[in-house]
Amino acid sequence: MVDLGFLGDTVHSIPAIRALAQSGALVDVMTTPVGAELLGLVPEVNRSWIIPLRKPSPPPWRHLSTLLAIRAEKYDAAISLAGSDRNLFCTGWSGARDRVAHLTGCNSWPAKWRLTRTVSRKDRAQPVFEQRLSVLRDLGWEGGNPGWAWEICPEDEVWAKSQVPFSFLHLSISASSSPFNEWPLDAWSDTLHQVWKKSPQTRVVVTGSGSQREIARQADLLSLVQDERIQNFFDPLSMARFVALLKSSKLHVGLDSGVLHLAMALGKPTVSLFRESVGRPGWAPRGADHQLLIRACECNASAEQKCSGGRAICLSQISSDEVARAVLTNLNSSRSNS
Repeated sequence: MVDLGFLGDTVHSIPAIRALAQSGALVDVMTTPVGAELLGLVPEVNRSWIIPLRKPSPPPWRHLSTLLAIRAEKYDAAISLAGSDRNLFCTGWSGARDRVAHLTGCNSWPAKWRLTRTVSRKDRAQPVFEQRLSVLRDLGWEGGNPGWAWEICPEDEVWAKSQVPFSFLHLSISASSSPFNEWPLDAWSDTLHQVWKKSPQTRVVVTGSGSQREIARQADLLSLVQDERIQNFFDPLSMARFVALLKSSKLHVGLDSGVLHLAMALGKPTVSLFRESVGRPGWAPRGADHQLLIRACECNASAEQKCSGGRAICLSQISSDEVARAVLTNLNSSRSNS
């Protein structure tokens, strides 16, 4: 499988990867470093071929040596469920006998040139993982959604409990994809203080990628909050430890980011902030355990960046009162279920 995306993309591909493996296929995945780390926790993945993408990403031919090694394997089939040109190019030139890709509707002809079969764009209102499973159904697979399964080492679970031995809320305040997916830090601070007024026992854990920008945002939030009930992890965690830590939380609160999708896949209730977009219904978590706060986005509607200063006008219109109410509702629901 060719799955050259970042954390959220990989999360949504896992049910399809598991479906292929459970049907009898030996599944190797061409992925990014963060994708490989996550797939290392999925028992059905046989091997990961790593392409070190970043933003902006290098041209597809930059990593031809890896593609040549993949061609030497003489795979029976290669498939891309996410229809970017890069994924299509790597699928087409994989050397596999059958080279299949899901098209987004705006792919260039050079990217499609070497494909043997294509699947037309899926309904973007479906959850992304369902879109990817429906591609397999179009190819003849008849199974049900296998969902997510994780192989987390007991040592990592023990580490998570030793670092945060109490019940806690996980907070993610940064979005690596775009600062325009972020919410103002003063609003986060106000939200936490409102939550603590009604639920003073709530502890909060904040994590980030370890980049200088995210470390600065976490430090600024600490300065604003000035409360011992918040704990920061400034250094980047291994994926195994991060998954163990997130799995031990009782609620995830954050933005439209890969961490949100991972929390959903781990079965955690979530509260999330979204800018409206055409693709938003596919990426937003669904169900009673997930509360979404959404605002219309003029930038996405017009395909022009109208915000400036790294601050999204639309998200700024979400009040801290709204977010605090959503968090408290979820916390109270979790206590009732317990």
